[in-house]
Amino acid sequence: MTDEIWDSLLPVAYKALSPYQWTPIEITRFTWEYLKTESVSSVMDLGSGVGKFCLNLVQYANGSFPVYGVEDRKELVELSLELKQKMGLTGVQFTNSDFLVNFPFGHSHYYVFNPLYEMMKGEHSIDFKKERSAMVFIKNLQIFKNHLNHCKKGTKVITYHGFGGTALPGYKKILKKEWEIGEWMVWEKE
Repeated sequence: MTDEIWDSLLPVAYKALSPYQWTPIEITRFTWEYLKTESVSSVMDLGSGVGKFCLNLVQYANGSFPVYGVEDRKELVELSLELKQKMGLTGVQFTNSDFLVNFPFGHSHYYVFNPLYEMMKGEHSIDFKKERSAMVFIKNLQIFKNHLNHCKKGTKVITYHGFGGTALPGYKKILKKEWEIGEWMVWEKE
């Protein structure tokens, strides 16, 4: 799979967002290289969008662990499910929910591609349904950090382009890789 092939599966409106909203295949492959050295019970993508990270990761993992995605936009979850069926994949599930309201606790690893970005800026937005302001961003960032703080010791959070902040209380940074296309990091709950 390449980003170009992946983009060809998307409706036109979502193709243009690919460089800004959907995890590049290269980052998913690199994440798999890290995860295959880990003891993984499951991976949860918070803000899974069109399912690109999940659908490609489950192919790399080949049944090693289940992959989950949670997305608050129903149309994106429906598209993820269509792509899952079209690709004939199993071992991946998508849920239509807001992880800031209903946090999916219990996974060994979480993945985020800066899911709070749209609350600060309107550039490259999926749509304009969400309220944008510095106050909304700060409030949601605190809610997100609070949820992560309630995860059990040893939980890992993998970030690409960050999670909305620079420090994650209760977590230590254990890996960091700078890419031309963005920063990839792993945090572990202490």
